[in-house]
Amino acid sequence: MSKSRSTEQKGTRVVNDTGLLFDVDDELLARPARSVPAPVVGASETDLTPVAGVALWGALLDRLNVVEEADRRGLRPIGPGGYSGGECYRALIEVCLAGGDFLSDRSLLADPATTALRGSNRLPSVPTLWRFLAGADLGRVAKAAAVNRVMLRRAWAVGAAPDGGRLTIDPDATRVAVYGQGKEGSAFARTGQTALSPLVGVVGESGDVLALRARGGAANDGRAMGSFIDECVAAVPAGARGRYRLWIRVDSAGYQDQVVAAAERHDADFTVTAKKFPAVADRIHALAADPDTNWVPALGRETEAGSQIAQTTTTLLGRQLRLIVRRQPRAAGEQLAIDDLDGWRLHAIITNVSPERMSAAEVEAHHRLRGGIPEDTIRALKNDFGMIHAPVQSFFGNWLYWQAVALAHNLSLWLRTLALPGEYRRARGKRLRLGFLNVPARLVRHGRRLHLRFGAAYPHLHAFVRALNRIRALPAFG
Repeated sequence: MSKSRSTEQKGTRVVNDTGLLFDVDDELLARPARSVPAPVVGASETDLTPVAGVALWGALLDRLNVVEEADRRGLRPIGPGGYSGGECYRALIEVCLAGGDFLSDRSLLADPATTALRGSNRLPSVPTLWRFLAGADLGRVAKAAAVNRVMLRRAWAVGAAPDGGRLTIDPDATRVAVYGQGKEGSAFARTGQTALSPLVGVVGESGDVLALRARGGAANDGRAMGSFIDECVAAVPAGARGRYRLWIRVDSAGYQDQVVAAAERHDADFTVTAKKFPAVADRIHALAADPDTNWVPALGRETEAGSQIAQTTTTLLGRQLRLIVRRQPRAAGEQLAIDDLDGWRLHAIITNVSPERMSAAEVEAHHRLRGGIPEDTIRALKNDFGMIHAPVQSFFGNWLYWQAVALAHNLSLWLRTLALPGEYRRARGKRLRLGFLNVPARLVRHGRRLHLRFGAAYPHLHAFVRALNRIRALPAFG
């Protein structure tokens, strides 16, 4: 046994074992006891694409006509021969769909086969994409937001609209961490990190992103929430507005007059988590301590947890509102809270939904759903579509990039709704990409047509074909 560099001659093959940095008691072998095949690594043909899903999302982008819509709005005025705003915006969307987190990830789309699948859509270079973002101002961001609203209207018109007669809008703040003070608007936030603090408005039933507003990192979660709700409502397509009863659903950051006033302006129902100011806490404790209070079982998962619901009518925020309280039994070992009462943890919401329309338990159960699809949507924006970071220094450039991220997320959602199998309706980005988007295939030219050849072991071949046919059957917008 040797513990230093040595050379062993076996036939015509020389086996070298690297010398160790320190002595070990383990036995050294010339080759592993178990080993996988040792392939010869080299370059292959240029007709392989690692993202065959470009055939799906490309067809959908073509039918929604995102490039022409962006160019019509002058998203990026450019001289002859340069890349238009629509081409840059589409490229950013496709990079996000392919799983890219950085501008340099445009390389995911740069191979010859993927270029052929993208057809006549040109792919700007990394410096061009950077200039597109770095040169942004509020006007360019507003134009991108308008493009997103048009895409939402067209997608809902062809069948991607939420089902049912209720449309819940969930505005919420999130944090996008940055490193250092180099990003415009970044600040040391209350979360203990240097960050930006965008607002995201989500449809609670489907996960569509209605609006996205960038803010400085030190912004309070509820700052400008009222005007942001107006922006979210304006994004709901006018043709679909009559189909739905609006419901504004906000956490305790929305416990403010401007949020309730915004809901009243749009004739919408609302539920807001009550912030436990002294006046609010007094009313909650008075209801919970009253022996005549009628407690009913909570709905959903809270039924098994033993939670109960009670309600009263009181004056808060200058209005007569319905106060609904859920008391949840405190489990052994849970951290005590100063407002716990007799072993119960108390949670309260305010609402304008009358008891004749919905019971207190139904209203509270619907409000609790804001921890489902809306939170999952923000998580997907950050973890699956690139909103985890801010790629440029410019505040408006990062805002423009996040608009592209939001549209990429919505496109993946419409793709699942309109074309893919039902089990992928709420699939996370990783599962979606492994199943349909980042799938390798060979591109073959035969009979003046392009053919995608998947591996024989690809399990979703028939679903991919059906999805592509469904997208091609959609109407195209001019």
